[in-house]
Amino acid sequence: MQLTREFFDTLIVVVILIGLALAVVRLYADFTRPLPNNPDDEPDWARDDDTQPHKQNDDL
Repeated sequence: MQLTREFFDTLIVVVILIGLALAVVRLYADFTRPLPNNPDDEPDWARDDDTQPHKQNDDL
């Protein structure tokens, strides 16, 4: 099997098609996921519990 220009062109097209298929699957999963109904369903990183509030700097 020789590595011709047509082989590499086909390889590039196949890689692009696989990437597009994976992107479509990911977008479909993101858009069809259930949304949280109440604030208790939020993940920990999305909560607004500031454990170290910002202090005023009087030097300015």
